[in-house]
Amino acid sequence: DAVGFSINLLAKQGAPDYCGVLVSNRTEERSIQLAVRVHKTLELADDKFYVITCGKSGFGRDDNSHVILKFFDKEHRVRETVYGHEYKIRAELTKPNGTYGVRVANCFAFDKKNVTIQLIDERGCPKDDNIISRFVPSADGHSAEATLKSMFKFPEDSEVHLQCDVIQCYGRCMDEEDCKQIALAGAGAVGFSKGGNAKLGPNEEGSLAGTTVFVLDPSQAPLVTSTCEDTINPPWLLWLAITLGVLFLIMLLMNIFLCTAMSCSCANTEIIEKEPSIIEEYDPYRSWHGSQYGSRYSLHGRDAHKGYTSGGSTIHSNRSDRY
Repeated sequence: DAVGFSINLLAKQGAPDYCGVLVSNRTEERSIQLAVRVHKTLELADDKFYVITCGKSGFGRDDNSHVILKFFDKEHRVRETVYGHEYKIRAELTKPNGTYGVRVANCFAFDKKNVTIQLIDERGCPKDDNIISRFVPSADGHSAEATLKSMFKFPEDSEVHLQCDVIQCYGRCMDEEDCKQIALAGAGAVGFSKGGNAKLGPNEEGSLAGTTVFVLDPSQAPLVTSTCEDTINPPWLLWLAITLGVLFLIMLLMNIFLCTAMSCSCANTEIIEKEPSIIEEYDPYRSWHGSQYGSRYSLHGRDAHKGYTSGGSTIHSNRSDRY
């Protein structure tokens, strides 16, 4: 059995159809608690409780989709653009799955207030060649690229939302129509409906792709372009890094040289132990010259001066008394 009912999430408190909807003032999300009971009055373990929340998500990027729209500035993907600058818009297939070609049609831009302008019609032709070119498929058939000749913006919003129909061809794509002939025939005056489907041929499948970019004033262009270049900013930071690198290299070479010199010196130096000095044998009869008592002679001196003079003594004689 199934039961269907509707809940008015916009009902105000006190209204007849108000059902306890909770509103978040910060995110504008509306939530309601729902209980599915097995028994009318008893609360059982098999009962289910749910919280249903509806949020105001708006329009955002979906990079997980198999079809992605990207803005490029000189082969660098950007999410912030500059008013009046030229960019490339690329529709890519992340999972080609045997795709042999890509066509892009029915592109339009809009803001938060749903102000919409059409860029590419359902045939894939640009509405204004001065704003955007036609999407040209790549050689591998996995992407298509168009040139946005002048970035535009809406008067009251700095965000531009872009949405396109991307047609994947699993065989041979439909022959592209001549946009110039269509313009001459007045086909460009045909209206469009936002989110309308482009014409699909046999073996073709359409997908919806979208992206969002911020449009900045030209005065802020250096801040955006500097992040897209393959250079180091500011320039003095590069020179500082080079100087520090050279100094580090010089110090490293000096340390290697000093360590090598010290290791070689330690390897070639032999530790020489000093031999103990040879102490001459003590001779108590050896003469000691230069005493304050005059010249003294030992018994082994000259024959004319045998013995010691009276009243004299020498260091050797004093020491000899101990023996």
